[in-house]
Amino acid sequence: MSRPLIPLKAGAVTFTVLWTAWMMWWSGSYSSVNLVILALLGTLVGYLWYRAMRWQFERMGMLSRREDQTKQT
Repeated sequence: MSRPLIPLKAGAVTFTVLWTAWMMWWSGSYSSVNLVILALLGTLVGYLWYRAMRWQFERMGMLSRREDQTKQT
């Protein structure tokens, strides 16, 4: 069974970690409140990035549409 979304999910996790680390470095403040806020925002940004990339890849035909995937299983 092929799992075409695994690379996309791995990319989203990588993007989340890098974005969060960059924002922590850029802010210059390493207080616990700042770390929690940036971690939560990083998670949101990573999820939004995943949804946007999945939509774009489906639109370009690089991923099959969700309706096609449910019919095959």
